[in-house]
Amino acid sequence: MPKLVKFMIYHAANGMAIGCALLLAAIWFNLLGLGDLLATDQTGLATAILFFQTALTTGAVNMGIAVMGLGEE
Repeated sequence: MPKLVKFMIYHAANGMAIGCALLLAAIWFNLLGLGDLLATDQTGLATAILFFQTALTTGAVNMGIAVMGLGEE
């Protein structure tokens, strides 16, 4: 696998993990009533969508920051 692809996958996965960990902490500590709000969802679809969107966003942001920080060689 090319070095740049490994770089992108590593940083995207790292950002996704950080985002999901922060979201899990927000739900656990019931930040702004988020835990109570998600507890009322019977299907779990809201939680799944929230985790997916958070992982997607934070993964893309982390990947973008990593690419911008590469610099020129």
